[in-house]
This record gives sequence, structure tokens and C-alpha cells, in this order.
Amino acid sequence: MAAVSTASLIVATPADAAPTSVYVSTTGSDSASGTKSRPVRTIEEALKRVRNNANLTSVRIFGGTYRPRSSFSLGKAYKQKSITFTRVGGSTAPVIKGTNGARHLGYFLKVAADGPRIHMKRLIIQYYRTGGVLLKNDRNTFTGTQFSFIGNAYAGAGDGYAGIHMNAGSSYNVVDNVSFLYLKNVANECPGCMHGVYMAERSHHNTVKNSTFQGITGDPVRLRRSSSDNRIDHNQFRQSGTNAMVSYWVQASDGSFVCGARNAVTNNTYSSMSNETKPGIIVKSGAVGGMSSCPAAIPTVTGNTKA
Repeated sequence: MAAVSTASLIVATPADAAPTSVYVSTTGSDSASGTKSRPVRTIEEALKRVRNNANLTSVRIFGGTYRPRSSFSLGKAYKQKSITFTRVGGSTAPVIKGTNGARHLGYFLKVAADGPRIHMKRLIIQYYRTGGVLLKNDRNTFTGTQFSFIGNAYAGAGDGYAGIHMNAGSSYNVVDNVSFLYLKNVANECPGCMHGVYMAERSHHNTVKNSTFQGITGDPVRLRRSSSDNRIDHNQFRQSGTNAMVSYWVQASDGSFVCGARNAVTNNTYSSMSNETKPGIIVKSGAVGGMSSCPAAIPTVTGNTKA
């Protein structure tokens, strides 16, 4: 029989998979590799690497206190479809503060219409003047995060607006199990302008659920400018609100925006207003002087319980 020669099999060893996360620690170094064992030190450096490497899709932050030098703007320079900001498993929730001495930052994140979706998990955002996150894009999620001590009562002059501020058509966002604690503007600088979640303009199909709102000078959830089909369900509202726990409001500057529609406020519990001498009100439609309100903007108000 003819001898059969068997060729040597060459087994290719795949290259190590490209990392998808950059890690941040207060004990790290911005010249380090950004791995879990060699984290960078600042969120600035982490986002610089994310912007320059489309494979990086998450920023994982060890416990500790971080004080960014500026607000972060996420736009088309970021090639990722989404970016996750989360604590490192097993560590305490990282605290991100927007104030340091005389310096007061506006927002932690500002996400443009052409920016990546963000998914924020188990962070604490504090001491920003204007708000926590400004959204102009769709399909962002927030889970297990806290927004606290935001507004001009804590971080310098200028109006504070919201922990999560949805604007310019930001839609299909989910806020689930998020705490909004002590968001305040001082008495002479628009206390009613501060909200936990502000759906400011054509913001549709958003869900706010299982969340806590406490010590907020303005209405904890505010809708405006044609925002429709939003659901506020199974939340707790405590000592908050100038007018109501959830409000739809009309301003003179709204121009041609039509009233919103089909918003629903269901199964929430609520107590007194931020001015505790006023009884709690779950929903109100209102307008500045000379403007017509939109009472039909929130037609579904069921299952809410006053504590």
C-alpha cells in the first residue's frame, strides 16, 4: 500500500480580544494601560481613550470621589453606538462631584443628538449647578444611580434645571430605580425651575419608574413643549414640588408647540410639597400668566396614593 503522508496541522492562535472597557481609579495613573489591574486616574482620560478607540464601549469606575475638571460633551466624535458608565463590581458606588472650591460645573454629561446612547449604572452624581445629564438623543438608560445636591443652592449662581434633562426630542429613555435627592435652587434664583426629570421638548415614550424623588424645590417630573406618551409609574415623591409631583407646563417662549398628549401618571405614592405647609398634589397642568394650560396632556392619572 502506498504510504499516506499526513501534513502537519497548523493551529492558529487567535489574538487576544480587544478590550471593551477602560477602568478608572483614584489610585490609578493616566499613563497606565486602563485595564482593571492598571486603571487610569481620571474620567477625562478614560473618555479620551473611548473617543479615540471605537472598541471601548464602557467606562468602569472604582469607588472613590472624582472631581472632573470640566463637563463632558459626547457627540459624533464618539463612534460607539452606546457607552456604559458603571461602578466596578464589588466596589462602593463612585461619587462624581461637579464642584471644587470656587469652581462649579454645569452638567456632568451633555449628549448631543448625534452622540452615543449612554447607560448609567450605580453611580452618584453630586454638586453640579445646572444638572446631572443633558440628553438630546434617544434610548438612554439609568439604573441604580443617584443624583443629589444639584442646583444653585449648592454650586454657585445660575439656574439649575434637572438631574436628568431630556431636550430636543430626546425619547425612548428609561429611568429605573434612580434616586433624586435634594435638588434645589435658592429662593431668589428660580426654585421652581429645578426638577428630578425634565422632559423639556418633544420628548416622547420615556419611562420613569421605581424611583425616589425627595427634597426637590420644583416639580419632581416636569413635561413641556409637546412631550407625549410618557409614563411615570411606581415612584415615590416626598417633600417636593412647587405645583405638583408631575406637571405639564406652558411658557410664553413655547411659541407654536402644541399640547402634549397621552402621558400617564400611575401607581405612585406622594406626600407634601417642597413647601411643607402645602398639601401634596400628584398632577397639575399650568401656564405662565396670559397663556393657556394643557389639562389634556396627562389624561391618565390612576392608582396614586397620598402618604
